Amino acid sequence: MIPSAFDYHRPATVDDAVALLAEHGEDARAIAGGHSLIPMMKLRMAEVGHLVDLQAIDALRGIAVDGSTVTIGAMTTQHDLIADAALSRAAPIIAEAALQIADPQVRYVGTIGGNVANGDPGNDMPGLMQCLDATYVLQGPGGTREVKARDFYESAYFTAREDDEILTHIRFAAPAGGYAYVKQKRKIGDYATAAAAVTVSMS
Repeated sequence: MIPSAFDYHRPATVDDAVALLAEHGEDARAIAGGHSLIPMMKLRMAEVGHLVDLQAIDALRGIAVDGSTVTIGAMTTQHDLIADAALSRAAPIIAEAALQIADPQVRYVGTIGGNVANGDPGNDMPGLMQCLDATYVLQGPGGTREVKARDFYESAYFTAREDDEILTHIRFAAPAGGYAYVKQKRKIGDYATAAAAVTVSMS
């Protein structure tokens, strides 16, 4: 199937993207890598009148490690999470989890923001972000606000993000001790049937 007709927008700044979402309300959806939204649009399970593509917003990309604080832009791809040396030293559990997401083709396009923001319980990163006690930075018409990952998810596919807000960054303290991420799946590349993330610190 093909999706119903929609208007395509490609803003260059977060402010412009937020303005588009605010202008078009429930008829607009932001798209990152598109691996969740596009299939739903093709099946007519999601009706989107205005598609707001975040790919051109450079401010949403990048990884910064400042002491023990890790900040990741929402449009950072899974491949970038795996390839970044500073992130691998500070929080190797991120790369360990990202390597279990789908396949290389998906990881080159799929983003950490898309993985956590749509509230899919089968995705890898939401549970890991809760394990790391991560904070999500959201920007909307009223400015920015922060929501703990543990408070972000309300139920399957329902989150604390408002329709006119964009997830811009994810921030967490690098775990100081041991770690593990284990994923049960039917075959390589599948969504998780069950998954668990653990960090261990000694006091």
